[in-house]
Amino acid sequence: MKPGHWYEGRTSIDLLCDADWAWIGLRSGDGLNRLQVDLLQALDRLFIELRWRGIQRVALSGAAWQAGRGHHFSAGADLHDVGALDPLSADPFSRRGQRVMNHLLWSGWRSLTLISGAAMGGGCDLALHGQERWAVGPDPATGKGGLRLAHPAAKHGILTGFGGTVRLPEVLGDEGADRLFRAFETWDADTALAAGAVHRIVPPAEAREAVLQWLGAGD
Repeated sequence: MKPGHWYEGRTSIDLLCDADWAWIGLRSGDGLNRLQVDLLQALDRLFIELRWRGIQRVALSGAAWQAGRGHHFSAGADLHDVGALDPLSADPFSRRGQRVMNHLLWSGWRSLTLISGAAMGGGCDLALHGQERWAVGPDPATGKGGLRLAHPAAKHGILTGFGGTVRLPEVLGDEGADRLFRAFETWDADTALAAGAVHRIVPPAEAREAVLQWLGAGD
């Protein structure tokens, strides 16, 4: 089973699906999978389509994990897009991001985010909106390629509009949210697991098969 190209843009969407499950993969030329305006619109449309199709389980990750080994989850909102916002365009941009995040929390299905490499800013928001969250650990042979979960937006004078200020305290508690939002910590997989940001760490060689098993497991 091979994923299809569902959307092509600066960051694209690959889709691997069956009758009752779907695996969404983000893909970009530099591998950082930034959350541009057009990508958020495409994700919103895709989630709505999957809901109407009766999908029961949905996973979200970097697209390369669908075929074997991947790297980054998402480096967050595209700062070029953010810098071009004005008071009129910022509100729909923020609302669209919140809609995408809330799709993952919809009670009509189970959602999983497979978080790897860079998951920063809006990418951190997106990762932590998964109902279930797994971190991909570093390569056991080299120790490289592990998770970097962070929310450095305030360093740039940016207040996230994607719902992270609500979701992070729900997942991490006030202390954990402060560590990411105010102390600007960067968490590896072990730290994220200890803080409750993820439920499980999977080795990179086992990530694809583990997600496919989760998608096909049913309730």
